Amino acid sequence: MTAWLISLSGVAVLGVIVTHLSAGTRMAKTVKLAFTYTFLLTLVFPLPSLFEYKTDCNNVFNFEIEYDEDIIDGVDKTYFEIVSTSLDEVLRESGYSSKTQIDGTVSGEKAEVFSVIVTVSGEFYDGNLIKTEIQTIVVEYLGIEKSKVSVKIE
Repeated sequence: MTAWLISLSGVAVLGVIVTHLSAGTRMAKTVKLAFTYTFLLTLVFPLPSLFEYKTDCNNVFNFEIEYDEDIIDGVDKTYFEIVSTSLDEVLRESGYSSKTQIDGTVSGEKAEVFSVIVTVSGEFYDGNLIKTEIQTIVVEYLGIEKSKVSVKIE
């Protein structure tokens, strides 16, 4: 009972202080409403114990967010398909007919590339020189390590 009274008075005092600090601002009504609801929640919270109803306060707002892996994989796939198409266009401008496949993951605003496979079609005099040149273009375009890029000539 003492803890409830202390928390009730603490919420009231904190509410008065914050309401006075926010007076005259655009957020004044929102702050007042938030502290009103907080005060009412603090006031009503011990009522279930009067009826001998057991509540577990720790699990009231405890929930887990589950991600649908298919959606995440779809976003990753779509993102890297767009990047692959764009990279193919850059290679086409450099004179290569290619099909690029990028494997990676997107988290937040960052994309991490695991591997890039560039399949180039055509006949070339020096295949190793072409592979090195294409690797350099891909590394500069994507900003990744050269070891993640493999080039195949068909």
